[in-house]
Amino acid sequence: MDTITAYKSHLTEIAKLGSALSLLGWDQHTHMPKKGVAFRSQVIGKLTKMRFELSVSDELGSAIDELEGRDDLSDLERGSVRRVGKDFRRQKAVPPEFVEEFAVARSNAQAAWAKAREASNFGDFEPHLEKMVGFARRLAEYYGYDDHPYDALLEGFEPGMTCAELRRIIEPLREQLVPFLARLMKEGTRPDASALEGTFELETQRRLARRALETIGYDFDAGALDDVAHPFTTTIGPGDVRVTNRYADLHLGPGFFAALHEGGHALYNQGMGDDLFALGLANGSSNGIHESQSRMIENQVGRSLPFWTFFQPILAEHFPQFAQVRPETLHGAANIVEPSLIRVEADEVTYNFHIMLRFEIEAGLIDGSIAVSDLPRLWNDGMERYLGVTPPNDALGVLQDVHWSMGAFGYFPSYMLGNLYAAQMLTTLRKDVPNLDELIRSGEFGRLLSWLRKNVHQHGAAYEPKELIERITGDPFDASHFVRYVTEKYSRIYRL
Repeated sequence: MDTITAYKSHLTEIAKLGSALSLLGWDQHTHMPKKGVAFRSQVIGKLTKMRFELSVSDELGSAIDELEGRDDLSDLERGSVRRVGKDFRRQKAVPPEFVEEFAVARSNAQAAWAKAREASNFGDFEPHLEKMVGFARRLAEYYGYDDHPYDALLEGFEPGMTCAELRRIIEPLREQLVPFLARLMKEGTRPDASALEGTFELETQRRLARRALETIGYDFDAGALDDVAHPFTTTIGPGDVRVTNRYADLHLGPGFFAALHEGGHALYNQGMGDDLFALGLANGSSNGIHESQSRMIENQVGRSLPFWTFFQPILAEHFPQFAQVRPETLHGAANIVEPSLIRVEADEVTYNFHIMLRFEIEAGLIDGSIAVSDLPRLWNDGMERYLGVTPPNDALGVLQDVHWSMGAFGYFPSYMLGNLYAAQMLTTLRKDVPNLDELIRSGEFGRLLSWLRKNVHQHGAAYEPKELIERITGDPFDASHFVRYVTEKYSRIYRL
């Protein structure tokens, strides 16, 4: 067996274990009984250790060393060797026993977070979070870094990004968006939000979410839709990309837009060929690029007037009270700007403020300048400082996100970067498909999906985010596209 064939075979074995872990994780969040957590955690720990050992094996290292010097590889194969080699050297620095210990603690922490969130009691989760922060700090030391320990964790989610660069991105965003938000609140004409409020039967919401996913091109023959406390999308393997969602009884927006958001993630994963799985490239370029796909479908598409012009009759089929509601009214209600408590329900103008707060807290937790015990107070102070609102309890505040229970420190900035990447992609998309609005208005989403397949999905993780953005748009990454997008859109909606 030649080296490239052996290399692909090895990566396929890693992918099989990853598939089993994804399935176990999906089950734990959707259908597993509570009493199964303890043993499930042990199983996840065992499989995680097995996958890790394959990921840092001498055989894989030797194959990478040989393949890095060859010039007869395809573009995807070169991308794989570059990406897998980088990950290999990071993971090689981590002891296998740490990986298993971390996986067990993470599984227990996720269960503790769900219980603490339900009880709205941070104290129940605090000892588990202390462990997660400790693991994250140890990981940063294992990985190594030049400037800030948080950089070592960022690299796992957003290759090439650093703490210092995030601060350079955040400062002008804050300088431009804070006064724009103030102007919207003071001078703008707020749309009527009541169109999406009322009482909405949950089973009908589930059917509506399914219809929305079918509309954007999600393939249910290769997926599923289930309920969960915190929506996520997971890839079990080729031909199996599952979406989860949650719904609100008294507002249609949270469940509907979360379905579109997760659908954007799922389209990305369903658009990756089997060859990407065999090359270890099926996770996407970065979490931020993945988020660009979900935010584009949720916001640039799902909150647009052309979309609601098309979808209003479908909405009325499911909820007859919308039969006489104009698309313009639905569009306005879908784009209310209002500082709010919950990140996943935040509007496009204020969303990044939620991420700025989380980045500030995470960087402090990792460098030791912030103590876990101070989080409820610091969280509430930050929400007041960034958004002018104070959470009334832990469930609506510091416990609202699942990420810290997963030990996913460094993940949150990807949400903000996803917004910025999506806006820059949209600028190019509109140049390439000048009749995009007309197509969406008529319910034709194929051209949009084919553009995403060609420019983003098919490449998987072959290119790092900054390189991918420049390949797609012809220009370096530039956050000004997002500022222009939101100011133009919301100035129009709020009649400034």
